[in-house]
Amino acid sequence: MAKLVFGKPKSSPIKLRKCDLTKVTAFSEKQTYDKDGYIYLNVKNQPFALGGVLNPNDNYGEYYRLDASKKEIYSDANRGLAECTSGGSVRFATDAAEISLRAALRGALVGMMHFANRGVYGFDIYIGTGTNRKYCSAPMQFLTGDPNFHQDVIQLGAGVKEVQINFPLYGGVKDIEIGFPKKSRVGTPTPRTNGAVAFYGSSITQGGCVSRPANSYAKIICRALDADCCNYGFSGSGMGELAVAEHIATRNLACFVMDYDFNAPTLEHLQATHEPFFKLFREKQPNTPVVFVVHPYYGTPTQEDKARRDLVYTTYQNAINAGDKNVYFVDSTPFFPAEMNDLYTVDYLHPNDLGQMYMARAIFPAVKKAIDSKK
Repeated sequence: MAKLVFGKPKSSPIKLRKCDLTKVTAFSEKQTYDKDGYIYLNVKNQPFALGGVLNPNDNYGEYYRLDASKKEIYSDANRGLAECTSGGSVRFATDAAEISLRAALRGALVGMMHFANRGVYGFDIYIGTGTNRKYCSAPMQFLTGDPNFHQDVIQLGAGVKEVQINFPLYGGVKDIEIGFPKKSRVGTPTPRTNGAVAFYGSSITQGGCVSRPANSYAKIICRALDADCCNYGFSGSGMGELAVAEHIATRNLACFVMDYDFNAPTLEHLQATHEPFFKLFREKQPNTPVVFVVHPYYGTPTQEDKARRDLVYTTYQNAINAGDKNVYFVDSTPFFPAEMNDLYTVDYLHPNDLGQMYMARAIFPAVKKAIDSKK
C-alpha cells in the first residue's frame, strides 16, 4: 500500500452533541426570515467561526484580505485583488439535514479562458471534523450561479455534524447568510487542530487554476493540518511589497509559507525584495516557522528558473547562517512526476487540480515539520 503523504485522516476528539447546540430561533436579534421557510443567520456573528480572512466586524465592514483601513498603502493590483476571498472559510455545527447558502458577491474575475467559473467565484462544502472532512455536494451541483449573487440548498444528511464552507478564490464576498430549517439547531465548531498557516505568492498561490476552492495547494495543506488558511496569493502582482509583509505579520500564525519569486519581473527585482520581505516578517514574528518555496515548472528548468531558485535559497541560507532555526526550504524540482508532465497544468504556467495536489504533497512535509517543531 502506498504511503499516505498527509497521514490517516482523524476526526476531532471533541464529540459534537445535539445538547450543545442552540435552537436557531434563539438568535432572534440576528436572524432574518424568508418566504422559502428558512431562518437566515449572518456568518459574521456567533456561533459561526470565520477562518483565513478577517471577520468584517474587525476589518471595517469588509471581507478583505489586507487591512481595509489602509488601502492607500497597497499597490493598485493588490488593493483590488484583496477583495478576493481566497483561503476564506466559515465553520459551524448543526443538526440540520439541509441548509440554504445565500451570498452576495463582488469583484469576480470572470471571462478567463483557462479558469473554471467555480474556481473563480464558486463555493464548496465539507462535512467532518479534524483532518477527516469529506466533500459534500449533490451530483452536478456546482454552487456557482451569477457572479454577483448565489443561493443554493445543500443536503447535509441526518445527525449532528460540522460544516465548512470554502469561499471563492478569484471573487469577493459582500455578505453571506446561512438558512436553517425552523426546528434545527446550530452551534460553534470544534477547535482547529493547528494554528493558521499563511501563504504569500502569485496567481498559483491564490489558487489558479483549480476547478473549485478546496483544490488549491494551500487549502489542501490546511485541510491535511486542520488549520485555517490565510491566503495572500496575488495574481500577477505578488512582488514582495513590504506593506503586504507588514499585514501578514499581524496575523496569529503557526507557519508562513513564502512562495514568492514568480511575479518578480526581473532577477534584480527579486534580489532586491525577497530577503527584505522575509526580514520584515521575521522582525515582527521572530519565532514563527517560515517555509521558502520556489515556483513550479513543467519541464527542464531554464537558466532563469535556476537563478531564481538560487536567490530564494540564498535568503534561506543567510537566515541559517544568522542562527535562525525556524526556516525551511522546498525546491520545486520534484513537484511533478516526469511522465506526461503536461497533465499537471492548464496552460504550461498554472497548475490544474492535479498539479496543485502534487504541489501540496511536496510542500506539506516541510510545513508539518515546521509546525510540529513548535509543539
